Amino acid sequence: MIHFIKQQLLAAIPALCRGDRELVDRWMTHSPAKMLCLTLPIIILGCGCYGLSMGLWQGWQMASYAGIKFPLVVIATLCVNAIINGMFAMALGSGISFRQSLQLLFTAFAICALILGALSPITIGMALQGPSTDETGAKTFHSITMLTHVFMISYAGIVSHSMLLSSLRHYAANRSAANKTFIAWLIGNLFVGAQIGWISRPFFGTPGSGVEFLREDKFSSSFYEAIYSAFINIIN
Repeated sequence: MIHFIKQQLLAAIPALCRGDRELVDRWMTHSPAKMLCLTLPIIILGCGCYGLSMGLWQGWQMASYAGIKFPLVVIATLCVNAIINGMFAMALGSGISFRQSLQLLFTAFAICALILGALSPITIGMALQGPSTDETGAKTFHSITMLTHVFMISYAGIVSHSMLLSSLRHYAANRSAANKTFIAWLIGNLFVGAQIGWISRPFFGTPGSGVEFLREDKFSSSFYEAIYSAFINIIN
C-alpha cells in the first residue's frame, strides 16, 4: 500500500503543477481517505519547507518551530473549511456534494503546498540576507517580511484554487453557480487561514522578542491590524 501511494505521489506531482484536469477527474473517483493519503504528504512537505524559510531569520530554533506549525495551520484550515465549503456549495446551488467539495479542497491545498515549496528558496535567501534582529533596520525588515509572506501565501492560494476552476465548472450544475462557489471558497479559505495563522504566530519572530512556539497574547489583536501596521511602518 505504501509503495503504491509513493508511486501515485511521484506521478501526481508534475500533473498537479500543470493543473492536469485528467488527474483531478481520476482523483474524484477515490474515497476521501485515499485522497487524504495522497495529498497530506505533499501538504506537509511543501508547507514544512516554506514554514522553515519563514522562521530562518531568527535562527534554526524559530525555523524548526515554523516548519512544524505552518503545515499544522494549513491542515487546521483544511479541516475547518471542509465543512464550510460543503455548505457554501449546497447553499449556492452548485450541486456539488460534501464529498466532492472535500476532494477538490484536498487537491487545491496540495497544489498550494507545491507552489509554496517552490517559493521557499526565495524566502530562505531573503531571511539569510536580512539584518540582524538587533540592528537598526530590523523593524522595517520585519514589516517587509510580513507583507512578502502574506503576498506569497495569498498568491499560492489564488493560483491553486484557480487551477481547479475548470473542474469546479465541470462538476457544478451550471457555470454561474460554479463561479459563485469558487469565489466563496477562495475568500473563505484565505480568511480562515489568515486568522488561524495569526493565532498560531510567531512564524518569523519580532525584533526585541525572544524565540517562542506560541505567543501569550495571541488573541490581543487581529491579522488585519498587523498588516495595516506593517504597511504604515514601511511607508513612514
